[in-house]
Amino acid sequence: MRAVRQSCKRAILALLAGALLAACNNTGPRTVFALEHGVSVSGPTRVDEINDAGLPGLFNLSPEQVRLRSVQVVSPPRSMHVLNVRAYNIKHVGYGGIIGQQGDLPSECPGQFVPHPIGSFVVAPRKRSAYFVVLAFIFSKPGRYHLKRLKIYYTADGKDGWQYQNFDRTYVVSNPPLPGPRPLPKSAVCGKP
Repeated sequence: MRAVRQSCKRAILALLAGALLAACNNTGPRTVFALEHGVSVSGPTRVDEINDAGLPGLFNLSPEQVRLRSVQVVSPPRSMHVLNVRAYNIKHVGYGGIIGQQGDLPSECPGQFVPHPIGSFVVAPRKRSAYFVVLAFIFSKPGRYHLKRLKIYYTADGKDGWQYQNFDRTYVVSNPPLPGPRPLPKSAVCGKP
């Protein structure tokens, strides 16, 4: 019986040590990226049209390098469906990011918008990222939708953490979707004539 008690004590101590280690490895909310202030975007879109919204503020304020793990819209409306979250190299695209766009960027602008997983790069300490992140999503119903914040999950100094980012986007969605493969001309999406 004594051996069983000691075995149980060891198992409990191992579980507690594991929980403490997990708690130490997850730093929770900590702002490592500069917060966006004063930018508000509003505009029309259509049901089932792809909307592309750039993630603001990928300037690393911390003394560690930071790797993104995921980005999510906080309290998304039911009719919003995220298609993907991708990273694009600034030098390759030819400019530093997008606030809002429409269409499937890699299909519209092959060779210019080459998608990368958002965890495929790190942001150096106290530097701006060489990549920008774009959320692609659709709305399945007409309406007015306000997306206030994003939640960014990252790893910094070997510890997982997260922070909120101000987003402040309003979409007025109408029916029906525009006919044809793209809602905007290619020159409006790719930035090239």
